[in-house]
Amino acid sequence: MAGKNRIAVIGASGRMGKAIIQVLSQSKESELSAAVVGKESVCLGLDAGLNSGLKPNGILFTSDLERAVSEADTVIDFSLREVLQEVLRTCVAAGKPVVVGTTGITAEHKKLLMDASSKIPIVYSPNMSVGVNLLFKLTEIAARVMGDLADIEIQDIHHRHKKDSPSGTAEKLKAILLETLGRSESDVIHGRHGILPERDPKEIAIHSFRAGEVIGDHTVFFFTPEERIEISHKAQDRKTFAVGSVRAAEFLVGRKNGLYDMFSVLGL
Repeated sequence: MAGKNRIAVIGASGRMGKAIIQVLSQSKESELSAAVVGKESVCLGLDAGLNSGLKPNGILFTSDLERAVSEADTVIDFSLREVLQEVLRTCVAAGKPVVVGTTGITAEHKKLLMDASSKIPIVYSPNMSVGVNLLFKLTEIAARVMGDLADIEIQDIHHRHKKDSPSGTAEKLKAILLETLGRSESDVIHGRHGILPERDPKEIAIHSFRAGEVIGDHTVFFFTPEERIEISHKAQDRKTFAVGSVRAAEFLVGRKNGLYDMFSVLGL
């Protein structure tokens, strides 16, 4: 590709959108080409750089999704899951690769991703952080080693504004554990309350906290009678997710159609 990778950011006025714009302002490989927001957004027409705490960059927030996608090399989507279908349809029509970091993805949304990935390359991950993807891999290794010897719990802590619970990252950790250990959704519980029977050996519990302004903390606990193993990741700056997202967008350049994850991006 001649010149920088031109990236259109969808959901550009949100927390993640701002962080991605900040990262792109310092990137040597990529640059912001468009900042897309909803048609009712109060940010329409404002300078995306200024809104992200930077100097004005001359790129104004727009709701014209088709034009933004058509003029980009790759797309990063951190909008709402309700518009994912429209985003994918637009990217497919324009033949543009897309990184999807939208949270709260359901089985129906995953089917949309699979269908679209037969026509364009897509990176989807519930968490774009390099460190969190190492957490995923280490959790897989620990589950393989500990097997049925340990009681397992997952904890996710996020800011009070986060709408989905458990987090997408906690759901991914759960999926890794279920697949590695050969267990099913019926073995999963969410929190505990009241008088309960003794813990089932196959039980995996997920606990979600929504308080303060925590960016995102995740811990997987493995308890045995002799020891406790904790594998944790604590995000200190939202830019960790933005850096991973831009890295994923750069990974997609020239890729074959297909659905990739951050393991593919990082070579894990």
